[in-house]
Amino acid sequence: MGGGRAAHPPCLVSLVSALLLLLLLLLAPMPLLVVGDSPLAAAIVASSSSTTITAATTTTASQRRRPRTFLITGSTDGIGRHTSRRLAADGHALIVHGRADPTSDAAVTSLLRDLVDLGASRVAYLRADLGDLDQVAGLASDVVSTLRSWQTPPPPGEEEEEEEDDDDDRGVTIPASGGVSSGPPMKTPSLDCLINNAGVFDPIPRISARGYDATMTINVLAPFVLTRLLLPCLVRGNEPRIITTSSVSQSRTMPNLNSLFARRIFDNERREENDDGGKTRDDDRRYDFEPLSPYSAHSLYSHSKLGNLLFTVQLARVLSNYDPRGEEGVPTSRSSTSSSHLLNNLRRIQCLTMDPGTVNTKMLLAGWGPCGISINDANNTYKLATMDEYAYGAKGARSGSYHFGWGMSQDANDDGKLVDFWNKMTECTGVRYDDLSRDCL
Repeated sequence: MGGGRAAHPPCLVSLVSALLLLLLLLLAPMPLLVVGDSPLAAAIVASSSSTTITAATTTTASQRRRPRTFLITGSTDGIGRHTSRRLAADGHALIVHGRADPTSDAAVTSLLRDLVDLGASRVAYLRADLGDLDQVAGLASDVVSTLRSWQTPPPPGEEEEEEEDDDDDRGVTIPASGGVSSGPPMKTPSLDCLINNAGVFDPIPRISARGYDATMTINVLAPFVLTRLLLPCLVRGNEPRIITTSSVSQSRTMPNLNSLFARRIFDNERREENDDGGKTRDDDRRYDFEPLSPYSAHSLYSHSKLGNLLFTVQLARVLSNYDPRGEEGVPTSRSSTSSSHLLNNLRRIQCLTMDPGTVNTKMLLAGWGPCGISINDANNTYKLATMDEYAYGAKGARSGSYHFGWGMSQDANDDGKLVDFWNKMTECTGVRYDDLSRDCL
């Protein structure tokens, strides 16, 4: 009998231990959702119609509000790919861009499927060579068409059918190129964030389709054109942001602009014959010319990254100080409530640039070797695009500011150099920012 009494305390201890273990399990943190090699703390909340993934990071605006719509250029590899995966895990709608054919490129196909599986609310892939400014314009048209297809309400009677087809609604869209169809004017769709991420370091300087240096065209002129063409969508976005990638490798000062943007004039009437007797297209033979630039590949890259900084600083000034009364043909007073709202939005577009970090991308490996961090740790772009501390009006994040890098060029504080560079981009592209009332307001 005494032995029975002696056996009771261990049983009691076992019961208490089991209860404590159960309590610990109930209070344990939720599992980690892994995106690439970077874990994002996530809670998975099941609803009647879908599974919603919300990241636990408290400083990210995008994770506490409705899903936002992003366009990320150069998003099929490197930092763009990593950023798009993180945004997909937040449940956003993504338009990703690249040059490869998604029907034959396994890496692109894999990315698009990953974005859907990670939780992106919508995914579209658009192709364009940013070295050809005509294709940049086509990309902008395709972006507008894609956004419009996402945001246009279905015809009466089709709402129920679309709701039932929820799985297909989150699939990958690869729209046919060709831009906006003709017909009656349609409502301008909204875009919440444009990330000008695409960039090149070309060990052999080349000439673009319009005769300018290819590095300056892709890294500088293409963002200038694309941003202007998408401003009508951005001004209608939710707390819109324009993120443009610069670099700590930016030049200390901008060289002579006429030399930097020297142009090779193509004689379109004198076309060389192919071996098969056909005519050589400009975009086929654009790389057959000796480079005009007196600058090395590394210098061109550095000048282009300084160009991204100057573009962002001046863009913020142009938008925040925009006055439609200065435009030809625009009334001196605009009583429209809608126009006033859009003008206010235009002035509040947050324009930011940054050093993405020294990251082992293909570009870094080609020019400098493996001297950086893993792509999966390159989160600077994602931070600028999503975090509250970089929103419009946030302390330390004024529009036009440069982040994460050291040694910003003093050219960014030189009004004359900012205006000269802006005017040179306007001259090279024919794109203007002084007529925004025409399509933005």
